[in-house]
Amino acid sequence: NLKKTASMVDGQVGFHRPENVRRCKIAKNNTIVRQLEKSKEELHPDLAQEQQARMREIQKQNKAQRILDQKKKKMEELERKREKEERSYDRIVGGETSVSDMNGTAD
Repeated sequence: NLKKTASMVDGQVGFHRPENVRRCKIAKNNTIVRQLEKSKEELHPDLAQEQQARMREIQKQNKAQRILDQKKKKMEELERKREKEERSYDRIVGGETSVSDMNGTAD
């Protein structure tokens, strides 16, 4: 029995057959309504300030993560350099301690 057309606003509801709609009246319990009104709190937060605080928090987290990534990358680079030095023959074959047969001093 619900009717929804394109011209209706979001949340608006109509009925195809209004005579099929059942309506009933309910008595208000004023004591409960008064208690609810007394305990009701209306908050008016400064949404722009909350958003800025949240953005600062996200930026701090991103900065901390970026610093950790940079440290990790630097440690990996140092480890690669160390491994490269261990595998290279430059410290064994290099400088004046090694003599080559290419000098032309063959007997």
